Amino acid sequence: MHYTTTLTPDEPIVVTIGNFDGIHRGHQRLMHELRVMAAELHSMPVLVTFTPHTLQVVRPDMYIYYLTTLEEKLALTEQYGGISNTIVIEFTPEVAAMSATEFMNTLRTNFTLRGLVVGENFSLGRNRMGDITFLREYGQAHGIAVRAVPLEEKALARISSTRIRTLVNEGEVTEANALLGHTVRLGGIVRHGDERGRLLGFPTANLHPDAHRLLPANGVYAVRVHVQDTEKSDSGTASTVYNGVANVGVRPTFNGKERLVEVHLLDVQLNLYDAYLVVEFIKRLRNEQRFSGIETLKAQIAADAEQARQLLQSYSTSNYSQ
Repeated sequence: MHYTTTLTPDEPIVVTIGNFDGIHRGHQRLMHELRVMAAELHSMPVLVTFTPHTLQVVRPDMYIYYLTTLEEKLALTEQYGGISNTIVIEFTPEVAAMSATEFMNTLRTNFTLRGLVVGENFSLGRNRMGDITFLREYGQAHGIAVRAVPLEEKALARISSTRIRTLVNEGEVTEANALLGHTVRLGGIVRHGDERGRLLGFPTANLHPDAHRLLPANGVYAVRVHVQDTEKSDSGTASTVYNGVANVGVRPTFNGKERLVEVHLLDVQLNLYDAYLVVEFIKRLRNEQRFSGIETLKAQIAADAEQARQLLQSYSTSNYSQ
């Protein structure tokens, strides 16, 4: 089993294990309990996750879309979960074939494992045989504390990455943000485009997301944009934040084919080529649509910009705080 980590083998650790796509409120609760147990056991709290997403290996017949890249996930883990130490396991068919006992034995052999915190429906290993009952028995046999955390709910439904992905796919970013406990966001380097936005009077920064990255439904969104100097940080820290409006889609007025994210900063003009942006999706304003002519499109873009400007004036990150 190959992995990368920030840890030394002899450092006592307490871990939580999973894909953690999106780092939503349920994940954040797990991480809180992880920090509590780690303090009790005088150990380091550690996130164990996988790359690629386990379903890309277990279900190769499915085309998997994810909410966060690995880099974004780790940055959000530190920002919202308070966990800075990680073990990132390269998930391969060989790892997928490991039994729960084999997986835990490997983890215990390579690290000084003192505790494990997981959701009450968690399971691991081949055929998902490593459920809570197994983990508690394994923990008793090997001196590892095991704590199962009840699942987070909102509106009488369990908070899950699957539920959030459905909302994002439908463009319901406001509802998705409430379940995440932070905003839906997308990071990327600004690439050169056809500069059509500049000709329209609304210059845009063009982002070309990873093919497996889940984008909000095609449409226009009020956004906040973190402009950074490096692509190594996805958390929005050490950056300047601007209000903006973004279009997700294929630009049907110009018979576009490729799906892009185009971002226009409000009330500021910057040279953003090759800059790294983190775009936070705040609210969907309208569907993407085809316009009869350029002047009609320009008028609608101006209206979109003004609507976004008014909405973002009263926006606060506390909207999603727990």
